[in-house]
Amino acid sequence: MSLKFGSKRKITRALSLLGLLVVFSFFGRFSGLFEAEKDQNCKEAVLNPIPLGCIYKGKLSQNEPLALSLSRKGLSQRLIYQLTSSLKEKFNLKRSLPGDEYTLVTTPDSILYFEYQNGMRQKIKVIREEGKLKAELDTLYFNCLIKSLQGEIKSSLWESMIDRCESPELIMKFTEVFEWEIDFLTEPRGGDTFRLIFEEYYKDGNFVKYGDILAAEYNLSGQLHQAVLYQNPEGKKGYFDPTGQSVRKAFLKSPLNYRRISSRFSYSRFHPIFKRYRPHLGVDYAAPIGTPVVASGDGVVVFAGWRKGFGKIIEIRHPNGFVTTYGHLLSFARGIRKGTKVKQKQLIGYVGSTGCSTGPHLDYRVKANGRFVNPLRMVAPPLHPVKREYLADFQAKRDNLLYALDLLAPRGQLAWSNEHK
Repeated sequence: MSLKFGSKRKITRALSLLGLLVVFSFFGRFSGLFEAEKDQNCKEAVLNPIPLGCIYKGKLSQNEPLALSLSRKGLSQRLIYQLTSSLKEKFNLKRSLPGDEYTLVTTPDSILYFEYQNGMRQKIKVIREEGKLKAELDTLYFNCLIKSLQGEIKSSLWESMIDRCESPELIMKFTEVFEWEIDFLTEPRGGDTFRLIFEEYYKDGNFVKYGDILAAEYNLSGQLHQAVLYQNPEGKKGYFDPTGQSVRKAFLKSPLNYRRISSRFSYSRFHPIFKRYRPHLGVDYAAPIGTPVVASGDGVVVFAGWRKGFGKIIEIRHPNGFVTTYGHLLSFARGIRKGTKVKQKQLIGYVGSTGCSTGPHLDYRVKANGRFVNPLRMVAPPLHPVKREYLADFQAKRDNLLYALDLLAPRGQLAWSNEHK
């Protein structure tokens, strides 16, 4: 329901009262909405309602701040400023995400009530008390169910898991655990097996989302990869192999989602354009135009521009003498230029076919101490292991999780835990 501010004078007293009663039934309490006058000989109160202006319901779109969404609804800049100023006491608006929803109740010249749902994590309410807006933060709680899953690869991990998941999110979480060790687009083979223990969150008996994967295992052609989630007493959380080494490496196995490898690392490859044999000291990942490309590791951009046959190219310097390059790009991501610091998995550009190229692909290259190395065979250095003083704690929790993996049924429920955020 939405009534324009300009129509205030045309709204009858009866309709204003009816609208106000509807709002009051939904939102419970608003201070100063009613003024009751009671005659000594009359038991019923006479209500003097404040005219209702608008009830807004909205959802944030991609790259749309809350203030912009409210402005598009017709809310004045003065009221937007009042609302966002009150929200800052409890919520950082920079953490808003596409899909966040809100409800707003106003009079023509003031805000009565505001409710903002920040994904599945928080609910923020703004109410008017003693003439001022006050924000209240509610943390959402869910019941957490610990579940297990195991299976065998027939054609792909996706097809082996999708029918047994509430949503594809679980598959993505599982691949992210091992994304530094396994390229799930090319390396899995029929007969590989997987096992995992994970959290599912429920609200009022309904599935809401997946939580953390607590333990995971993938047998890749006889090579066993295991990872357990460990949070140390300092509150830092990550995945580690059974020895306490981080499964996260300094570099990703590949910096994009690709369709196929169109050309591999070689010292003598027949060039499709120049028609002669020459070194190809990188890997070509064929992918559609516009496919996002991310930095394979933390570093600093040392070049972003046009370089002869490579077309648009980005070069990133990493710690310990490593340099990665990303060639034939369509364009660079916003803010990517020489001197920009980037984090692993940060968007840096998009697949193109610039320079000497026969089709859209990414030419990805890695240098280690000045020499090109094969990205597909490179063993990336691991990041920080479990600290020595926490090893005993880690080993105890590791043993419990790996023991639970060994007890798995094909798909089962392990336990209910208490309410969690």
